[in-house]
Amino acid sequence: MTELALWEIVIDLPTGDHQDAFEESLEGFVTGHAIFEVDGTPRWRLTGYAEGAPDEAAVKASIDAAAAAAGVNAPAVGFARIVEKDWVAEVEKTMTPIHVPPYYVFGSHIRETPPENTIAIQVDAGLAFGTGNHETTQGCLQALEAVCADLPPVKPIDIGTGSGILAIAIAKRFNVDVMASDIDPIAIDVARENAGINGVEDRIDLVVSEGLDSDVIIASAPYDLVLANIVANPLIALAPGISGIVADGGHVILSGILLEQADSVTAAYAGNGLTLKDRIDLGNWSTLILTDQAV
Repeated sequence: MTELALWEIVIDLPTGDHQDAFEESLEGFVTGHAIFEVDGTPRWRLTGYAEGAPDEAAVKASIDAAAAAAGVNAPAVGFARIVEKDWVAEVEKTMTPIHVPPYYVFGSHIRETPPENTIAIQVDAGLAFGTGNHETTQGCLQALEAVCADLPPVKPIDIGTGSGILAIAIAKRFNVDVMASDIDPIAIDVARENAGINGVEDRIDLVVSEGLDSDVIIASAPYDLVLANIVANPLIALAPGISGIVADGGHVILSGILLEQADSVTAAYAGNGLTLKDRIDLGNWSTLILTDQAV
C-alpha cells in the first residue's frame, strides 16, 4: 500500500477573532490542526494537516464561506507538501541546555554531566510544546524560584503543562505532589514519559483538560500555586476560573504573554481580585506573578 504524502494548509488570520469558524472550515479536509499567535503581532496562524494533496479549490471555498459568515475578508491561505525529516533531530539542533538557577534543563542528546548543585531536568518535547529554550519557560522558572524559594508550595497546579517541564521542576525542587493538565492527550503522554525519566512519575497527577474543565481539578482546589504558560487570550478567558481556584495568600504565575499584552492580562486578573506582585520580561515575552494579597 502506498503511503499518502502529508500536506499542510496554512491560514494567516489578521487577529484571533473567529478562530473557531476557520477551524471548522477545515473539517473534512484535514486530520489535525494547530493554531498559534505570531510572535510580536496580533496575527494568528492556523495550520491544518492533510493526508494526500487537498482539493485546493474546495478548501478555499470552505474558508471563503466561513469568512463571509463571520463578516470578515477571506484570509490568505497556502498549501505545501511537508518534506519528510527526522523531526527529533531537527528539534535537537535548536535545543541547547538552559540554566536558570537552580534549574538545568537539557535534552537526552546532551552528553555532558549537568553542573553540580543544580536541579537537573531532562526533557524531550516529542510532539508536545516545550523544550525549555523559550523565554516564557525561562521566565516561569525564574518566577517559580522568586515565589517559592523561601515558601515552598504545598498544593501546586500547572495548567497547559506541555512537555511537563514546569511540573517536573516543582516536583523535583520542592518534593511535592503536582497537578498538571493539558488540552492535548499527546502532551499528557509526553509529560508522563518525561516525569518518568526524571523520577517523579509518582509526584505528578496528569489530567487531560481544556482549561479548568475537569472535575478532578476543581475537586482538588484550592491551590497555593497556579502556573499557566499558555497564550494571552486564553489566559484572559481563564481569569475568573483561575482566581477561583487559588488559595488565600496563594500565587499565580502566568506566561506566554507578549510585552504589549501584559497590561491587558494584568487588568483581567485585577478585575478578579488578583494583584500584580512582579513582572519578568525576557525578549518579547512577559511573565506575571500575581497574588490575592495586598502588595
